[in-house]
This record gives sequence, structure tokens and C-alpha cells, in this order.
Amino acid sequence: MRDGLNFQGSSLVGEHNSYAGEGVVSGIIDQASFSFGGFHFTTDGFRRNADQQDDIADAFVQYALTPQTNIQAEYRYRNSLRGDLALRFFDENFRPDERNRDEKNVYRVGFRHEFAPNSTVLGSFTYQEEDFGLRDLHPQEPGLTLIDLKRPDQAYGAELQHQFRGSWFSVTSGFGYFDVNSHIDSRVGIDLPPPTLFPATLDEDALHINAYVYSYLRPLEHVLVTLGGSGDFLNTDSVELATRNQFNPKAGISWEPWSGTVVRAAGFRTLKRTLVTDQTLEPTQVAGFNQFFDDINGTAAWRYGAALDQQLGADVYAGVEVSKGDLEVPFLDFSVVADGRGAHTSWNEAQGRAYLFWTPRDWLALRTEYQYERARRSELLADGVTSMDTQRVPVGISLFLPQGFSGAFRATYVHQHGRFEDISGASFRSGSSDFALLDLSVSYRLPQRYGIVSLATTNLLDRHFNYFDTDRNNPMFQPARAIFGRITLAFP
Repeated sequence: MRDGLNFQGSSLVGEHNSYAGEGVVSGIIDQASFSFGGFHFTTDGFRRNADQQDDIADAFVQYALTPQTNIQAEYRYRNSLRGDLALRFFDENFRPDERNRDEKNVYRVGFRHEFAPNSTVLGSFTYQEEDFGLRDLHPQEPGLTLIDLKRPDQAYGAELQHQFRGSWFSVTSGFGYFDVNSHIDSRVGIDLPPPTLFPATLDEDALHINAYVYSYLRPLEHVLVTLGGSGDFLNTDSVELATRNQFNPKAGISWEPWSGTVVRAAGFRTLKRTLVTDQTLEPTQVAGFNQFFDDINGTAAWRYGAALDQQLGADVYAGVEVSKGDLEVPFLDFSVVADGRGAHTSWNEAQGRAYLFWTPRDWLALRTEYQYERARRSELLADGVTSMDTQRVPVGISLFLPQGFSGAFRATYVHQHGRFEDISGASFRSGSSDFALLDLSVSYRLPQRYGIVSLATTNLLDRHFNYFDTDRNNPMFQPARAIFGRITLAFP
């Protein structure tokens, strides 16, 4: 690390009128470091109303007051406009006229101070203004003629964390305070004679305080035990969420019985917090298992997992991992009283993964995986699916040639079956699909590490398929071919 300026930029152009560009200028001047960047992406999408436009700007500055103390400040802006991106298995199961708009301004300051080489305190303070809107002029739900939602909010977040590091005992502790001032202004059109428009305002204010302690113990040289807990204290005016105080135990172990073998297991409880920008200083994993997911706010979950990671020789890695989650998900139940009130329903999830990575040569890498995903949800709040089993088998080959050329080929077989919800919410249908996708990319590394030029395609054979993706805004696959070229430049 030395004083100076750096620039990195990239651009992309592809099918479906897809364009993207970004640029970042960063540098170090004595005790100060900084980064200023911008990003733009637009695409028409693979079907009607699957278009996206995303603009991001970010400015970050950090200054070392002393060798032990750093302060930082950041401003982020994001403005996104999109249609309905979700894959809900059946072709007709999408909203052709739904429009989503989300604009955010985020301001953050933070610091880091070392009291001693083994004692560090971190602080982060965030303020966010967000303006979200959803409008559908022709809803798919029977009897509705208009859906228009606006949700402005202001959110404050403050977190402090202390880290103590010892040879056989370490502790990470901290607390957070999150105050969200929000409401939903809605207008719903009902197809009654005469057509009627119902306006309503729902209060979504929430105050969420949490505290946590994670201790890491080494009773033996090759054993790391994680023990801890957190407490969540949620107070809200929302009719969907409920005021809740919850204790969350955390336990995990990582054991290396012999060189190259790691056995992991964990069990813990969480409550999906009303985080500002979905970021937190709290440790996000226990013994290598993720504990925070983009669940519905207020979701309480028990999660369990076990894994084995094995190195087979100098260039072969294999492993297996299984996990399950039992979720208690809040929702607005209009069957209880006329104006609705908060209720909870149960979801069950399970994931499994097995992998094999092999690098027989320094210019060749081979990989294969088996991925399993299972979901069971109540019809009271299905969010698209009541039962689903998905198996994915990706196989990949990567080449790295000394002349600067590289290439990657991946084939993915997918089998999925389940019982899926129509977006009208009136019925559920069973479905099953099997398909295979091919992805290909070739790249050239410019001399002196000045950048990379690449050409790639996903779904090379332009396969159409049915698939349900639990991540509605970032589907893993798309049922249409996409060819794109990209160039990345870096100076100096």
C-alpha cells in the first residue's frame, strides 16, 4: 500500500438491450484513503415487464487519526426501477403491469479503535431515507382494478462492537439500536358497481434493540467451539408484526481431527431484524453456517447444520453440507377480524450440498456439485409455493492459458417439482420440470494487468423451462439466452 491514485472501470453490452457501466476512482494520500464510484445498468429483460434500470453512486473516505484510531464516512445513493422479475414456475404466472420504484439515500459514519493489539472497538452509525412505490394498473387478483402503494421511511441505526482476541479464548460482543419511521399509503381499486377506490394508511414504525455475545474457545489445539447468545427487543406499531422479546442461543463447533479434514456443526436461533440497508456488525455465521437471511421482517427461526470438508491430496477438495430451518413467519390475517391483525405461520426449509473440486494442472480446474433445496409452507402465507423440491447438478471446466487467454464451460442439470401458487392467490397447482443449461465464457487478460476483455453467454442453447426461484428479484436462471461482452480496465 502506497500513496497514489487508482482507476477501475468496466462496461457491458448484451442481448435484450442490456447495457452497464461503472467506474471507481480510489487513492491513498498520507493517512487518508478514499473511493468514489458510480454504476448504471439497464435491460429490457427476458420477457414482458422484466426490464430493470439501476443507478448507484457511492463516496467513501477514511482517515487514520493515529495508528490505533480510524474514522470513516460514506454516502450511498441508489435509484432502481423494475417490473416483475420473479420466476413463479408457470409461464403465465407473472404480473405484466406491475412497476416497482425504490430510491435510497444512505449516510454512514464509523470508527475503529485499538485499545491494545488484542482489543478493538468498532462503531457504525447510519441514517437512511427511502421512498418505495409499487403500482399495478391491471392486477391479476380477481376483483381488483388498481393497486398503488407508497412507503416512505426514515431509519436510524447505531451499532457498537468490542473484539477481544486471545490464544485460546476470544469474545465478540456488541449491541445495536434501529429506529424505523415508516408508513404505507395504499389505494386499492375494487371492481364493484360503481368501481370503488379504497385508500388506507398503515403504520409501520418499529424500534428494534439487540445485544449479543459470541465466545470462541479452543479447548484443544484443533477444536474451535462457538458459544453465545443474542437478545432481540422489537417494539412496533405495525399490524403485521408484533411486539416481541426473544433470546437467541448460539452454538457451533469446528474440529480438525487430522490434517485436511474439518468437521463442522451448529445450531442457533435468530429473529429477522429491521436493519438499515440490511447490514450489521454482528457476526453473520456460526461455525461457517450463515445465520442471517433476507427473510420477512420479524421472522423467528431455528437453524441447524452439519458439514464435512476434506482435502484429498494436494489438488482435490471435497465436502458435504446439510442444514435445515424451522421458521415462524408473521403475516396479516384478514380472516381473524375485519380489519386484519398480525398472525404467524410455520415454514420449513432444508438445504444440502456436496462438492468436488480438482485442479490437476495449474492451467486446468474441474468442479462438480450436487445442490438440494426443500421448502414447505402454509397456504396461509405461501409466498408462491407450498411445497418444493429442487435438485441442481452444475459441472464446470475452467482453463487458464499462459498467453492471457482463459475460458470456462458449465453445464447445469435441474430437476424441480412442487405445488405452486397462482399470483391471483386463488389456487395452487402442481408442476414438475427437468432441464439442462449450458454457459460459456472466454476472456483475454490485457498485458501489464491493465484489464480483461471477455465474451460470455448464459443458457447457450436458448432453452425455455419452468422454474420457481425463492429469490424473486435475483433469479438464478433465466429461460432465454443472453450473450454479452464485457471489458474491465484498471490503472495504473
